[in-house]
Amino acid sequence: MLSLLSSAGWDNFVAGFNSFMDTMTKFFTSGLGKIVLFILVAIAGFIAIKLVIKMLKSMGKKVKLDQTVYKFIVTVIKFVLWVLYVLTLLSIVGVPITSLVAVITALTLGITLAIQSSVSNLANGIILLANKPFKIGDFVEINGVSGTVVDISIFNTKLRTANNEVVTMPHNVTINNPIVDFTSLEMRRIAIDVSVSYDSDVNKVKEVLYQVIKEQDLVLQDQANSVNLSKMNSSSIDFSVKVWTATENYWDCFFALNESVFNKLNENDIEIPYNKLDVFIKNNEPKQIEFNSSKNKKD
Repeated sequence: MLSLLSSAGWDNFVAGFNSFMDTMTKFFTSGLGKIVLFILVAIAGFIAIKLVIKMLKSMGKKVKLDQTVYKFIVTVIKFVLWVLYVLTLLSIVGVPITSLVAVITALTLGITLAIQSSVSNLANGIILLANKPFKIGDFVEINGVSGTVVDISIFNTKLRTANNEVVTMPHNVTINNPIVDFTSLEMRRIAIDVSVSYDSDVNKVKEVLYQVIKEQDLVLQDQANSVNLSKMNSSSIDFSVKVWTATENYWDCFFALNESVFNKLNENDIEIPYNKLDVFIKNNEPKQIEFNSSKNKKD
């Protein structure tokens, strides 16, 4: 008897649920129902997308992923969510999605052909973000332009030069040219050529230059710093001074080292040759020559 009551109760529940769903379906497929459903989906979808994007942005600092790549991923997700949101609303008001997708595809193809350069920049931007040859804050040289990377978007890279100028570099240019990253490693080597006179003592010059290296605080003393006779020119002999320093100290060390070399060479009376032009003025003043002619007179 209990099983019959249970079976009958379940059947009544199913019948009631189906009746409720039929009623709701008829309501939401009616004119007024579509309006109510459109408003509900519009509000709920808008709030849901905002919450998802906010959650993704808050997770950005916690994930072990390059922030530029993560921002790009969030941008793509945001774009996809808004597209689905709009398509859902259009389907509610009765717009045929299949036809709409076909139209969007045709428009996308036409726009893509019209903006091939921008699409190429986008594709190259994805490649750069995936390979990560540099990151924000690095000092790089791209296509002959040197500067600090201040922004990497999906279309271009912005560099701030030493003169505080912002150069926008399209990814088409970036991907097709050598990229020199000066700050990706912890150390950099400084190379300075020092010219002295042929009258100088080679050993003394090397001793003085090594002394300059030892006295320079910004030079990494535990690295393979060197001083070598590198070239014999027509009027001078050249020494190559190579030292290692921390990347962030490169320019400070470079200028300090040049100044120290100049001062030490002068202190030790080591001549720094320079081009000389000796001008000899020859005094060739014109002299007046007198010619005396005599006539023989006949008496």
